[in-house]
Amino acid sequence: MTDILIAVAIALAGFGLEVWPRLINRYFGIDTWRFALLADAIRRHGRYPDSVPEKYLVPGSVDNPPFLPFVCSRFSKDWLDRNQGLVSPAFDVLQSLTVFALGWAVSGAPVGGHLAQVLYMLTPVVPLEASNLSLRTPGSLVFLWAMLAVQAYALHPNAWTFALGLAGVTLLTFTHRMAVQVLFFGIIGFTVVDNNARCLLVFLAGVLFSIFAFKGAYLKSLRGQLLLIAFWMYNIHNRLAHQIRGLPTKEKQHTDFVRRIEYLIQKIPVLPFLAVNPWTLYAFAALLLPDYRELAATSPWFPVVVKWAVILFVLGILFNTKYMRFLGEGPRYLEYATGAAAAAAAACILKFAADPAAWAVVKAAPWLVGLGCLGVILYFQVKLVVKNPDKSVTPALWAVLAHLNAFPGEVRIACIPHGLADAVTYFLKNGKALLSDNSVGVYELVDFWPHLQKPLAEIADRYGLTHFLVSTKFVSLEELDIPGFVEVFRQEHYVVLARREGGA
Repeated sequence: MTDILIAVAIALAGFGLEVWPRLINRYFGIDTWRFALLADAIRRHGRYPDSVPEKYLVPGSVDNPPFLPFVCSRFSKDWLDRNQGLVSPAFDVLQSLTVFALGWAVSGAPVGGHLAQVLYMLTPVVPLEASNLSLRTPGSLVFLWAMLAVQAYALHPNAWTFALGLAGVTLLTFTHRMAVQVLFFGIIGFTVVDNNARCLLVFLAGVLFSIFAFKGAYLKSLRGQLLLIAFWMYNIHNRLAHQIRGLPTKEKQHTDFVRRIEYLIQKIPVLPFLAVNPWTLYAFAALLLPDYRELAATSPWFPVVVKWAVILFVLGILFNTKYMRFLGEGPRYLEYATGAAAAAAAACILKFAADPAAWAVVKAAPWLVGLGCLGVILYFQVKLVVKNPDKSVTPALWAVLAHLNAFPGEVRIACIPHGLADAVTYFLKNGKALLSDNSVGVYELVDFWPHLQKPLAEIADRYGLTHFLVSTKFVSLEELDIPGFVEVFRQEHYVVLARREGGA
């Protein structure tokens, strides 16, 4: 019981590390407001919406998986609006406890589980992803459960583990599309390395069960995923483009700090991966241990987590190459190995600590790396969450929304940067934004996003826009050419432009 209480305490410490920036900046996020909107539609209609035409200028058939919106719909709108920053960290508490169980199984001791939890908590990508209400944290949690269930069948094939694997894959298909894709490629990696198709069998059975047992509901998400893959296959060259200025250069860097980091990762393909999840190094080190086979014989889960971390690292490098990026950003693959890498690292650290022949620097390394990771986490939490006005609903943006909500007619608005559109869509009471609720819509929006292809005046006429919202931190008004639109409201760096005849 004491071991479990310690595990709960560590999980709650991780919750605190992830939550504190959101207590300062409560209305942070982009995806946040899309899922809050879908949750509100579920509350109002009692079911997952087919479309949300009253909010989007490019409506269609909603193809996001329903798991997260259904969870969010269990809370009241007022509570969720104010406290959505708690949802992802709450999911991560469950993941931390799962990592504890995995670390215990891998190392054979509860202290190995506790250490794995601490290493997981100090993996930089974990608290940074949990800062936003998005699919990534619940997707990572359910991915961990699904992979463990699939591997349980591979280790102990019987009807019970098959059913467990089937359930894990099925739940994942209704949670996060990217996580299903990573699981698919990861299982192919296991199939090749182990020369055994058990994992692939249970994965395919789970996908087929998702399709046939739920009247084809998963096909909508699958279609959306394939459409997005096809979209980025032809538009990946603009993935990191500034919406107005185009691709960054050495002389003119992107205005968005996150985009600058992503651009750096593309230029230096390996080192930033280790910054995302440094504990993966222990998985590679484990493969070089002379007694690797003995450790594998002690716990069947030890080789599983080692191969898991290494396979996803290799896939991340592969999909970060120029002609493979359309299959997902390389670092995203590492996010789904955080628990496995932490468990593998915990087992290795305990082994080195008990070995009198191990060098002192080897024994001290995890604590030095852990302190460095904590520093990186706190720095990026301040930089990307606490002080990030263009991804937050700030007092200035509330003033803009109040102005728009006082407009006598229907507001039809486009946002520059496009990332503001989700928040504006959600809080706008009398109109809709140039945004899509489905993967088909991105094809129609390609002239506007990710890189402007046609004059803004033409975009405005095509969609009957009444307003533009512009952040002058992102682009100056002098860089825009929108004849027929004039400035009608300004609050700090936000400027609202309206048609002359609109009378706003």
